Amino acid sequence: MTLKLYNTLTGKKEPFEPIEDEVRIYSCGQTIYEDMHVGNAKTYSAWDVLTRYLKWKGYSVFHVMNITDVGHLTDDADRGEDKIAKSAREKKLEPMELVTKQVIKLYREMDRLNMCRANIYPRATGHMVEMIEAVKKIIGNNYAYEVDGSVYFDVPGFAEKHGYPVLGGRTIDDLEAGAGGRISDEEIKEKHSPLDFALWIKAPPEHLMQWPSPWSEGYPGWHLECSVMGLKYLGKTFDIHTGGIDHIFPHHPNERAQNMAMHNLKEEPIKYWLHSAHITVEGEKMSKSKGNFYTVEELLERYDPMVLRTFFAGLHYRSHSDFSLKTLKEAEKKLSRLDNSIRLAKESEGGKKETLSEKINKVLTEFEEAMDDDLNTPLALSKLIAFSKDINNNLDNRRVILDEAVVVTKELANVLGIKLDREQADIKAEPYIDLLIEVRENLREKKEYELADRIRKRLESKGIKVEDTESGPRWYGI
Repeated sequence: MTLKLYNTLTGKKEPFEPIEDEVRIYSCGQTIYEDMHVGNAKTYSAWDVLTRYLKWKGYSVFHVMNITDVGHLTDDADRGEDKIAKSAREKKLEPMELVTKQVIKLYREMDRLNMCRANIYPRATGHMVEMIEAVKKIIGNNYAYEVDGSVYFDVPGFAEKHGYPVLGGRTIDDLEAGAGGRISDEEIKEKHSPLDFALWIKAPPEHLMQWPSPWSEGYPGWHLECSVMGLKYLGKTFDIHTGGIDHIFPHHPNERAQNMAMHNLKEEPIKYWLHSAHITVEGEKMSKSKGNFYTVEELLERYDPMVLRTFFAGLHYRSHSDFSLKTLKEAEKKLSRLDNSIRLAKESEGGKKETLSEKINKVLTEFEEAMDDDLNTPLALSKLIAFSKDINNNLDNRRVILDEAVVVTKELANVLGIKLDREQADIKAEPYIDLLIEVRENLREKKEYELADRIRKRLESKGIKVEDTESGPRWYGI
């Protein structure tokens, strides 16, 4: 089977063919001024699944995810206040104190969400020397110019020689049409073209974060860090660059132009560009002012982390998706089905039948077919849940086949980032389930069947099926 990925560069699904034996991936990570929210987690989960699936397919993977701790301005372009500095001031912290706290928190939450650690998490502030050298190279190749201590990339000049490497079907004409409202009158005086963007920004005296350079005491433009860190850790050309859909413009086209300008590259510096779509909350854009802003921290206080991973697995990374607490309840039911199928299989005494073997082979094939189609995790998850029902209906199979079914279920769920068969202490299951089952059993012993049946129906409304056996009641997700 051949993995196909949707390449934003070409606008189509393409067979994945790595440049070398080791797959090299760069992911745009967190601007660390605020907590990870559910939209960030959806995107990072997608790239976690990408790396997990590549490894499951037999590839060696080297993954770099950056941490932006300087240079990302509040308007996402070349003006405004640095987001780290602004947040640090509001919180009455030193900028690097804020960054340290936020990085620790990010790692902790990623671990709880069962996200594989990237090989390297480079920070922008740790690569100032390399960024200054990169700007020198771009100026030396005549693709940038300095004005009063700031350095700008010459977009029209680069485009005249190479064509401007935009993404998502856009052309430089589209960029020109939308350029008028993006920059201030002051910047128009400095820039040769409204399309030009900052490589290095001269800092005002009161700016908290600034570094010495040949041009001024200042700081790098937001786009520069990814070009520099991708080059340093992955080389001039590498396999996959991932990010959010908001990076399609202007961040990633500018990054590609920098990559090519640094080394006068004529070939594409990155082979596949993958972008994750946004997530809305009950049909609206997530916003603190609207009160529909969910951080990972607050969700993990209420839900098993694997409920969130099950929810994310049910979303295709390129599809615009909607989030609500109701959707988490649905994900909770799916996770319960998988967990309980494993529990039933492990507890079963087994039998002599072998009917489950064929279904094991089928789910392995169908799962891989789904994932090979641009990481279709919703379809892959549905195949896995259907297989959990097959397990429930075939508990009279040979013990060795049931054991294999458990291994396969856990293996495929793990590809989706879902950890099954956890220690009970790690599971934030609804605490009243076992209590209700115990109450129901007591009622049945007292022959109060009407009340017992009402409890059974309530459990079924929550996706819990109770099965009465000679050794006592068992429950599993439906």
